[in-house]
Amino acid sequence: MSSVNQAFKYNQHRKNVILGGSVILICITLLSCVSSFMIYREGFVDLPSAFQVTLSFFAVIVVEGAFIWLVYGFTRAFASVLERLIAFGGMGFLVIVMLINLVTHFMMVKNLPLHPFQQTWLSWGAVSVFIAVLLIVLSITLSDPVIRLIRLELRYQGKQQEIILEAKTDGLQSEKLQAAMADRAEWEAGQLAARVLGGAAHAAALPGHQVTGFSRASLPGQGNFNVQSNFQGMMENADPKE
Repeated sequence: MSSVNQAFKYNQHRKNVILGGSVILICITLLSCVSSFMIYREGFVDLPSAFQVTLSFFAVIVVEGAFIWLVYGFTRAFASVLERLIAFGGMGFLVIVMLINLVTHFMMVKNLPLHPFQQTWLSWGAVSVFIAVLLIVLSITLSDPVIRLIRLELRYQGKQQEIILEAKTDGLQSEKLQAAMADRAEWEAGQLAARVLGGAAHAAALPGHQVTGFSRASLPGQGNFNVQSNFQGMMENADPKE
């Protein structure tokens, strides 16, 4: 029973330690937010006051927000080794950035001479942090195991469809398909012939289209039947008024 109580107390103390550490991190981050806001605001002096404050606030979210995001992901979400390695390196980099912002801001408020490195930092170093944060977030996003599994699944589906299309293309040249095409052509020819014969029989069955055949027995008895003389006789017998 005492071991259970000790384990319960240990877990409770551990939760208190984690909670205290979270409070400390939040307080330090808030201090860094003030220093970062004052430093980044100087970079937007050429803009109206409202835009200057808004963009400075966004800059604070990029730096300190990325730090909080990395801490939470490292302790709660990131599972792969690459994700945790990038997150740990990103947290170290942002801690250095927050330290430089705090020290530089306090020195500026006290009108102390700045180190050449701090002057360079104010000139272009602080702004370059945005690109570094972008690279960190992009690297963690691309190294996500779920995204990797999705890419592998898409690659597998692409290979599968490619193999199926190649098999279909090869099947077009097979002897079985050629034989089937020949059989289909014969069947189509038979259908067309049946339509032609059916049309001729229908035309012959109509009253105005009945065709009477001629034979040698129906021709006149003379040996040389003159078609031209018969035609002239028909013209003479015709009515002149017509």
